[in-house]
Amino acid sequence: MDVVRFDNASEYYQRVESYLLEDEATHCLLLGISKALSKSDRDDANLPYLATVENKGLIKTTAIQTPPRKLMLAKSTDNKAVDSIAKDIASPNKSLPGVIAPKSEAIIFARTWQSLTGQAFELAVAMKIHQLEIVQPITSASGNLRLATQSDRNLLIKWGKAFEDEALGDNEPRSDHQLWFNRHLKQKSLFVWQDKVSVSMAAFGGATPNGIRINAVYTPPEYRGKGYATSCVAGVSQQLLNQDYKYCFLFTNLANPISNHIYRQIGYQPVWVIYDYDFKSRERSPRR
Repeated sequence: MDVVRFDNASEYYQRVESYLLEDEATHCLLLGISKALSKSDRDDANLPYLATVENKGLIKTTAIQTPPRKLMLAKSTDNKAVDSIAKDIASPNKSLPGVIAPKSEAIIFARTWQSLTGQAFELAVAMKIHQLEIVQPITSASGNLRLATQSDRNLLIKWGKAFEDEALGDNEPRSDHQLWFNRHLKQKSLFVWQDKVSVSMAAFGGATPNGIRINAVYTPPEYRGKGYATSCVAGVSQQLLNQDYKYCFLFTNLANPISNHIYRQIGYQPVWVIYDYDFKSRERSPRR
């Protein structure tokens, strides 16, 4: 079993696309990131870690890591392939902030990484990926869906920060929210549910060959429990399906039964569980 590293993001994407598409929903984040990297003008010297593990020309797993973010690992067809990625990255001076992967692969990688480097691991969040093909009829909340505008800047940047504080682990770097808002405004990919005042938001991005991911779904605490997020996500999802996307994807926190319930009402079906681990400081010296 061989680890193959890539210095060219376009070549990497061409190599892994078919493998990742075997389970497009589970790999929607990896597909979106690798596709975006393949189209970027990033200098090759600053490329992230891009690797496959292969046996006789067949991919067994693949991984991406863009410092300082966590390693992202695909499903594997052989547990030894996960070990191979850990061993390929590990070095006496190498640390990782964590790993995001399907549950079994995340557990295997975290345990192997700890044995190699002494970094302990802790579950930051357990997530479930959902996939939607048809939006189910719902009772709409009062108000209407609209595109975000420049006048929403301050409010939605505030909401974006609040969303990250709720959704991300302590080890995950935070976004530049001015750039986040500017990008979504330019791409017309940020929406607001308006009921006299703005009460909820949702965005989309990370297109895959057949789908696109809903993200940054946020309703301030004072407006929760009124169906605003349900209506907002349903409206955005329907608009995306109308644009000929076959699927919409989204991630939910398994610890939040409310969000898991409301998305199923819309028609999102659970696909796979993803574990997001934080890696802690070294417990001991790495093995030699």
